Amino acid sequence: MKLTFVVNYLTPAGKLHTDTVEIQLADFAAWERETGRRVQDLQNGMGINDMGFLTWHRLIKSQRESRDYKTWIESVQSFSSQEVDPANPTDSAPSADS
Repeated sequence: MKLTFVVNYLTPAGKLHTDTVEIQLADFAAWERETGRRVQDLQNGMGINDMGFLTWHRLIKSQRESRDYKTWIESVQSFSSQEVDPANPTDSAPSADS
């Protein structure tokens, strides 16, 4: 699964900042540990807290954020999904043999 969010949030200095965040496998694993749910549960829908935690975790790991989750999520102004690739795509790419 590939998931990318664009998030607008306020920096500690109060400036609006936009960041594009590509969620990685480690972020999903951390989300599973934090919530006690499985990534397959996200197929039934993703809530704001799910998006927030995944985004915050990637920002922390990439050293683009240092605040704790509760403080950071209070600063978030908006989320949007930029790109979602299915976990199990069914269409195969054309090859030279086909």
